[in-house]
Amino acid sequence: MTPEEKFRLVAGLALVDGQLGPDEQPVVLRAAEQLGIPQDQATAVVQNLMQGGQVGSTTPPSSASERRELFQLLVDVAAADGQVTPQEMGVLQHMAGAFSLRPGDVPTMLQAALAQRGAPPIPGASAPIAGAPESVRERARAGEAGCPSCGAPIEFKNTRSVAVMCEYCDTTVTRGDGAEALRDLGKISALVADASPIQIGARGEAFGSTFEVLGRLQLEHKTGYWNEWFLQWDDGKVGWLGEAQGQYYVTLPAGEVESPQNLPSFNQIAPGQRIFLGKKRYTVTDVRMARATGGEGELPFIVGDGYELPYADLRRSDSGFASIDFSEDPPLVFTGKAVGWRDLNMTNYRVFDGWAN
Repeated sequence: MTPEEKFRLVAGLALVDGQLGPDEQPVVLRAAEQLGIPQDQATAVVQNLMQGGQVGSTTPPSSASERRELFQLLVDVAAADGQVTPQEMGVLQHMAGAFSLRPGDVPTMLQAALAQRGAPPIPGASAPIAGAPESVRERARAGEAGCPSCGAPIEFKNTRSVAVMCEYCDTTVTRGDGAEALRDLGKISALVADASPIQIGARGEAFGSTFEVLGRLQLEHKTGYWNEWFLQWDDGKVGWLGEAQGQYYVTLPAGEVESPQNLPSFNQIAPGQRIFLGKKRYTVTDVRMARATGGEGELPFIVGDGYELPYADLRRSDSGFASIDFSEDPPLVFTGKAVGWRDLNMTNYRVFDGWAN
């Protein structure tokens, strides 16, 4: 990893909760200085992440000493404000293995970093991600379905959703077709830190109707990460909002007319090909194999560890956009359009604190 890649990872963790607090800013600046990053360059990196830029490479350094130093920087940033959020804990535990650490080593390192700041320890060092508070578990006992792991209430807002990530303990909970019983799949995914302005519960507009963000699938390919946000419109339809490097794509499942049966296979499709979906001609612009790195909220399928997604993206000469998901047989086709942030008319999105020089 280059020094800037290391710093982007550190800054991305600092922003995982959506803000850069006054206690975190000096720690991030010291990290930049330690990595040899000038302050103006550090400021530009943070501003880029705040505007939706991607963290980039998360491949740890090959040197064991560099891996230890970088992970310690990440721990110091997480503990800078005197508390550790479940998101920060989840990211660090997810990354621990790649840095030659065990997930159980993370709370010990965090406890030490918190102690240096005179902050209270994490409750329950053996179980650092606390379960739902008693007041929340009471709601589940009062009649709501509860998380099999921590007891927090679990709600599925859409009838098509089969999996939801518990907001208190990050456990993936699934339900069978028409079944009331919930099943605990464990903590099978964790999100990589980013600075997306979109969050669960945000609302926006597309295709003449208002939607709500129910969940997120985070994916990775060779050049970076992107988000696929699961949407439910007020009129009942569902779709996706793709987000990559500050660009946005809203799609809906294609109807029978738009989903031809003679699509080329994943091994046959290639950039530059022209394909008709319905009566509209698209050009294939990207063909890749992606891997899911994590998810949150509510999703219409189960995100397992190592879930792979072979896909192709297609464009039209106007703002038309389509995506073909080859993980199913026959492939799933989604059509829609590329949009700008202002076009979405988003509300209840994440707002970041300014970066102080």
